Amino acid sequence: MTFDVWDNLDIIGFTLLVFILTLWFVQSTLATWRVKAKIKAKQERCESLIQKLGDSLEDSKRLRYFSSGDRILGMNFKTLQAKLQSGQIKAEQALLAYQTEALEKNQEMNFIVEPVAEAKDIAKARDKDTSKTRKDKPLHGIPISIKENYFLKGYDSTGGLSRLIDKPATKDGVLVKVLKQQGAIPFVKTNIPQSMMTFECSNPIYGTTVNPNNPKRSPGGSSGGEGAIIASGASILGWGSDIGGSIRIPCHFCGVYGLKPTAGRLSLKSSEELCDVHLQTLIKATSGPLGQDVDTLVEAMKAVLCPYHFELDPEVPPLPFDTQIYESTKRLRIGYYVYDGYIPCIPAVERGVLQAKDTLTKMGHTLVPFEVPDVEYMFSFLFCKSCFGDGGDLFREMLDGDIIASSIKQILYLYKCPTFIQIAVSYLANWISKDRVPGEQIRCMQGVSSVRDWWKLAFDLDKYKKEFIAQWKNKELDVIICPTMPYVAAPTDTVKYLICGVTYTALYNALNFPAGVVPVTKVTSEDEANMSSYPSRTGTEKFIKKYFSEDTVNLPVGIQCVGLPYQEELVLRLMKELETGLKEKS
Repeated sequence: MTFDVWDNLDIIGFTLLVFILTLWFVQSTLATWRVKAKIKAKQERCESLIQKLGDSLEDSKRLRYFSSGDRILGMNFKTLQAKLQSGQIKAEQALLAYQTEALEKNQEMNFIVEPVAEAKDIAKARDKDTSKTRKDKPLHGIPISIKENYFLKGYDSTGGLSRLIDKPATKDGVLVKVLKQQGAIPFVKTNIPQSMMTFECSNPIYGTTVNPNNPKRSPGGSSGGEGAIIASGASILGWGSDIGGSIRIPCHFCGVYGLKPTAGRLSLKSSEELCDVHLQTLIKATSGPLGQDVDTLVEAMKAVLCPYHFELDPEVPPLPFDTQIYESTKRLRIGYYVYDGYIPCIPAVERGVLQAKDTLTKMGHTLVPFEVPDVEYMFSFLFCKSCFGDGGDLFREMLDGDIIASSIKQILYLYKCPTFIQIAVSYLANWISKDRVPGEQIRCMQGVSSVRDWWKLAFDLDKYKKEFIAQWKNKELDVIICPTMPYVAAPTDTVKYLICGVTYTALYNALNFPAGVVPVTKVTSEDEANMSSYPSRTGTEKFIKKYFSEDTVNLPVGIQCVGLPYQEELVLRLMKELETGLKEKS
């Protein structure tokens, strides 16, 4: 009996299909297994490093430094800075105090991704500095935490992506070099969301970081680990980055201070550029400090705005910190708003802005109502289209074959869909949410189709900036105060339903204005009760009402202080005035 190929094409075709599908399944399974094995190995190494550090802080040293460590942890930044400068406290003592505290708090919050093994050696070297050398280093002996994406020689900067595991930086980034040169001691790297494209703080490599004020809630992101470690008291100075609110949101959620400088004021050659959102040229990321008071931010900015910084990165304008602007006593004309015209703020946030307004008014400043021009257009078109001009090609490429965090699954799946499905989903999203912004965001996923379209987008963004500045000038404003977000710390793994709230922060990335956050108040039971009158017109508003009508009492509320480009000193002055006024009031 002979086998006739032509008579058995259906059997051959079916067999071939089964073979191909089986091969695909085996390859896919093996690829997933390799990724999981790679992640597990990285996790085990990090856990081993943390355990090793814990073992090195043996009981004798804990007892030896306990009293001084306890005192060190209670000091504000300027006091610790002065005592380190004078030699009253050794750099190794300060480091040990913060290492011990960080390891203990990390068990509850999971903000450490890796401890910096050489921190102790750096501290010992600092303790050999002479008094003259110490004076030349304004951050002498200060232990600092840094966001995971910062380049630190010998350490990975993964952004939560498995493909970047085992690719350690070959040298320190510019800002890390400057911080070390100014005497600081990096002692831990802190957690981020996968891809840093959301304000959750969770990824498949390092897990989930929780909020120090409520472990059921997120610390924000993408500098979420920094927000958590600063708020817990386990770090006195941290460094994050911000392209849509990634410093300011964690500060607001966790109840700490932070500054997003003008993009360009500090070097960008400091951290891992993970995807196209960091490579596009219209809306740029920026590094910035986080701390427990305004003085910390001021001293940090004074230290890094130095000749060595400008020498390492000639693209940074050589603008040292202008103490005259910061210390000016001139009364300010301050714009304010409690609503950006898109998503209403919950009662606690609105009350926080009005409390800041009243405080500044009593201090002799003039407060003027301000209205934000078309923030929906700014966010859904200008911001989103700028950040994803390539249609998300590089974003998909960076996540290809990875284990995906739930916070970004939706956006990744949409990016993988054909254009006609994206368009259909966009209109469905508009209809379901009764809101044009989500649908417009989805349509922006297609990116720009030509260089000419990119130029047109740049023109439209510049036109919006000019309109905003014209309104600012028409009101004769020096600065603005406003909400950081329309709500407080979100429950873990819910940010994907609340993403539109980022309009309040993304606005000042689109404009490239410096903006800082000052904790003003905390949610009260009365604020929570007043949520009953919060609107439920759109999908986002319904989610806000659902997640912020209970379990929010005592969560912190921070407000933004905003200035025109390269006016960081004026922003910090406003933040200091507000901080002082609030303390006097309390």
